[in-house]
Amino acid sequence: MSATIPCLPVILLLSNEFSIATIPSNILVAPVIAPITVLGFLSAILTPIISSVGAILFAAASFFAKYIVVVSDAMEKFPSIHFNDTRVYIFIFILSLALYFNHQKSIAVIITALLLVQLVFTTISWPGRNWQVVNCDVGQGDAMVVNLGTSSAIVIDTGPDPGAIDNCLRALNIKTIPLLILTHFHSDHVGAISGVVKDRFIGQVWISNLHQPESAYERAMKELVGIEVKSVTKGESYLFPESNVEIKVLWPQSSGVNFKELPGDGSKINNSSISLILKTNDLSVFAGGDIEPEVQEVITTSGLLSDVDLLKVSHHGSAYQYVPMLDILKPEIAIISVGSENSYGHPDVEFVNELEKRSISVWRTDLSGGISVAPTNKIRVTGKEWWKIRWG
Repeated sequence: MSATIPCLPVILLLSNEFSIATIPSNILVAPVIAPITVLGFLSAILTPIISSVGAILFAAASFFAKYIVVVSDAMEKFPSIHFNDTRVYIFIFILSLALYFNHQKSIAVIITALLLVQLVFTTISWPGRNWQVVNCDVGQGDAMVVNLGTSSAIVIDTGPDPGAIDNCLRALNIKTIPLLILTHFHSDHVGAISGVVKDRFIGQVWISNLHQPESAYERAMKELVGIEVKSVTKGESYLFPESNVEIKVLWPQSSGVNFKELPGDGSKINNSSISLILKTNDLSVFAGGDIEPEVQEVITTSGLLSDVDLLKVSHHGSAYQYVPMLDILKPEIAIISVGSENSYGHPDVEFVNELEKRSISVWRTDLSGGISVAPTNKIRVTGKEWWKIRWG
């Protein structure tokens, strides 16, 4: 315990996580540390002189060391607390110093304990036991996760930051991704592939049929070497029978279509985004990457849309939206994946007003952090700061 507290800030800064089993683990292994040290030291001295005695001492030290391994393996199954705000580290670091060097040690201990309890309960409560869809907080980008159970999930886009998506997937305990969907090749959607594939099995990858920007496409293909990659188009579908999750692809079309170029970072690429409706037993979602108004209108008038529970708002809530689409989808929840104080002015205030006029509950990652949706549309969020946790 005395070593854990002052080392905690360093652990957090290096790994962004802290296991809730650390302290009980230390308590369990503490009794064998001294025997291992003494036996190991004696073994090292005596082995060159009396090898048989040295071997016996080494075997005894190994016995105790194996006990530490057993405890470590058992404790590894417990959840870790993940942190995203460096100000938390600084705060804990200051209080940790106060704990050892300040005359108000008891007060520092109480404040630190309360902070850690708050963080523990906040983290453990998210995403909730029965979460179905999570929109990760990846800054100015998109990354959505659909729960298939048993540490398995569909992932739609990766966001731009490998660390952010990896932290999110670790917080969700996702180890297997049967399907990774990359809606289009802008870096805010595919720039963090390395964070998704890290230490995880990827079954198949869906990509748009427009492989531009070429540099981003080539970089993505290098990171997906050895994984099946498939270009998908309107009309294709996929069913996960074990989880009863169904995906229907509504866009892009198999042949290229020319649409008006809008100001920004490439309408042609945005309008090549894979757009789909995903249905689980309890929840339905529309996600359309960065499609712009003309494509949204084509999809809306195609007759393929139906009511959904959740709308993943296209293009981070930009002003380029086909508002009548909302009246066909009729979502109860809209999630806007957007970076705080971004230079694009996302989300557009007028479009947010259109959502709220229709009594659609609007959730934004720049305000709420990671957003979890469970059956009956219960929302849980990580909060951008631990003191700003917001529930719905």
